[in-house]
Amino acid sequence: MVNFSESSLFDYIRYIISFTLLSFSIAVTSYAIFEGKTGFWPQVPGPAAFVLFLVCLFLLGVVEGLQISLVELKRMHPGTYKTSYPRAYKLSCIAGKEDNVERFLMGRQVFVVFLVFFIAKLTTIVLKDLDSDFFFPVPRWLYVSLLETGFITCVLVVIVAQLMPQIVAAKFPVHFLDMRIMFIAYYACIFVEMSGVTHACWLLSHLFGKLAGMKDKVDVKVSPPTPDSDDYFPTYGASCIPKGGEHDVETALRKVGECIQSDLLTYEAQSTFDKIRGINKGIDVELSEDKQKILRCYLDNHPEKFYAFPSVIGNKAYPAPQELAEQFRKMNSEVPGFLRNISDPGHVPPHIVACELLLLISELNVNSGIEGIVTNKVDSEMP
Repeated sequence: MVNFSESSLFDYIRYIISFTLLSFSIAVTSYAIFEGKTGFWPQVPGPAAFVLFLVCLFLLGVVEGLQISLVELKRMHPGTYKTSYPRAYKLSCIAGKEDNVERFLMGRQVFVVFLVFFIAKLTTIVLKDLDSDFFFPVPRWLYVSLLETGFITCVLVVIVAQLMPQIVAAKFPVHFLDMRIMFIAYYACIFVEMSGVTHACWLLSHLFGKLAGMKDKVDVKVSPPTPDSDDYFPTYGASCIPKGGEHDVETALRKVGECIQSDLLTYEAQSTFDKIRGINKGIDVELSEDKQKILRCYLDNHPEKFYAFPSVIGNKAYPAPQELAEQFRKMNSEVPGFLRNISDPGHVPPHIVACELLLLISELNVNSGIEGIVTNKVDSEMP
């Protein structure tokens, strides 16, 4: 979204120009539809045509925003809004299965093209006498360039029914998808695709991919490390180090995830405190700069893998909060609030926990009779 407090004088000039053009478009289009000065069927009364125009704008905005919402939420884990926005969660899960997104996009495109062409027929201004047929005398150049071509209505449609819903959906994808009408719009698009009207697209897409030499899956290869390097990937144990030629990124990442799980499951005979300490020790692993880039690049392009693979922060690799929470459950211990899903009512933001610990350590430092609890390392890090 635009930050109006940071807008320059040039930005405000453009706002004024755009709003002036939009206002003129609304006035001209509305008058033409009400008075029957368009190329629409003359049997339809002006007020009914105007209502139909508003409905088309609304439907166009719904399918435009729905597309952006589904695309944006592909980068978010559904569990983050499962409790607070159940309708958005349910729809995103349905759309995320198999090729449902592609099917929705095909049906959506049919709706978009149909609505745009229908709006064009509904709003194309036709005047016989330029001096008396409109609410102001229309110059010939204005009629030919803006009214007859439909450009003036195009401004209204693009701003109100296309760009505005897309921007709102990009900024608030969960809220947009949570609206009740989104289910109806989604299944209407799926129904259009199921009808077979667009099925030729599947064949053409396949042929285009073959002719262009495109592959279903791109293998990203990583060269093996030098003999003096021991950090091909985080080493939770010797079995975590891939051996032999080149390895694709996803296989290597999966290896890391398996090693995290195997090491985190070795604490059954220990006390709860020792288990927690062992978990912390096991996940504190440094990464070389090359491997940091590989992991970050992969996770940036596959955000849904966050819960399956380690996260990269600085030069360390860490398992996902969900994985650590699972270990607490297996230890029959209560899962700390900062490891719970953010949609969980019991979730506590990690930074709040960190602040509370800092305050507690400060109080312990003040009490001279409690020595040995606060380590020298913590003392040295305190301000």
